[in-house]
Amino acid sequence: MSTKSEDGLMDYLTNFSKYTADSITAAVDELKRRGKNFTDEELNDIKSKIETRKKDEGDDDELFASNAWRKDVVTDPNAPLLYSKGAIRVFSIVFSVIFGAVLLSYNVGDTNKKWIVIGFGIIYTSLTVLLLNLISSNIFWGYMLNTAGGLGLTTTFWNMYIGKDIKYRAKPIWIPLIISLIITIPIVLVVIYG
Repeated sequence: MSTKSEDGLMDYLTNFSKYTADSITAAVDELKRRGKNFTDEELNDIKSKIETRKKDEGDDDELFASNAWRKDVVTDPNAPLLYSKGAIRVFSIVFSVIFGAVLLSYNVGDTNKKWIVIGFGIIYTSLTVLLLNLISSNIFWGYMLNTAGGLGLTTTFWNMYIGKDIKYRAKPIWIPLIISLIITIPIVLVVIYG
């Protein structure tokens, strides 16, 4: 916060919904350090807005709420840039869990943990293919198994390796989407025409 201009810091107080509660508090502290005097009424209003923001951040209706995919996504420039939970779930469902695992692995900093996530994706996808070959290879069951794998990635592995309550900026998915299509389309064509 010490590198931000006064206008930049004031943006935290006028656009509460864009920032995390911690960032707003840090901005207020920096403004006070710079000599900005807040009235008691202003401080109470800011405190109330911060509490509301914390409550919004703490809503745990995570898995099935209509806005669950963007619950922890913020525009705060201090927040880390990560592939979102929603993107990981969609890639897992549409392409397969290995694609979701690769996306999640880009969010993980530790190399060993990255390989654990990718290993899970490979094993889960292999077991899914094996299971679908044993039972009727109905596309419904494929999507159901991929959905379960995607939820596993965005709950268990996300919570262990990234943090359950982390606030982050969503990383664009265009490059992974193009790569996934380039890999998947030939496989689908081979299955259809082979």
